[in-house]
Amino acid sequence: MSRDLTTAYKNAVTANHVIPALLVVAEFDTETLRFWNGIGDFVYDSETYVGAGTLLKTSNTTETQNIEARGATFELSGVPSSLISVALQEEYQERTVTQTFAPLDGYGNAIADPFTFFSGKADVMDIEEGGKSATIKLAVESDLIALSRINERRRTPEDQKRTYAGDTFFDQVAALQSQDVVWGKNG
Repeated sequence: MSRDLTTAYKNAVTANHVIPALLVVAEFDTETLRFWNGIGDFVYDSETYVGAGTLLKTSNTTETQNIEARGATFELSGVPSSLISVALQEEYQERTVTQTFAPLDGYGNAIADPFTFFSGKADVMDIEEGGKSATIKLAVESDLIALSRINERRRTPEDQKRTYAGDTFFDQVAALQSQDVVWGKNG
């Protein structure tokens, strides 16, 4: 699939030596979590990503020539059991999760504009506890899933008033159906 990738990005990913950095951002109500697949903190665009190393895993994300929604799973292992209650109390469904690829130079600096190749909404969280630490798996639906949902709106006065009680926008639509409208010059 064709992409609007910068020349710097294309050069970086085709270079002989590329350090791949996967950046994951989960936007929850209480805070935005940022992780990357390296060690230590990584700062990009004034935001700090916490290094999760091999404790951060993501499922393969694929795309096809067809317009279809494909999900992804993000897994964080080694989470202290004391933080599980925080994860259980957080409203996570329908919160945005993105995955970005940033090629790095030998010094750990992003050498091109990172490319976001997956964005979706959190769906199901699975927690596996194991003594002192746990694993959290978060299934995320692609933003394209919205295309498969049925729109239940009817665009009638009654439907509009369910959402906006005092709105009268659609009240005259029925009367317009029997109106004769003359276009252009008359006579």
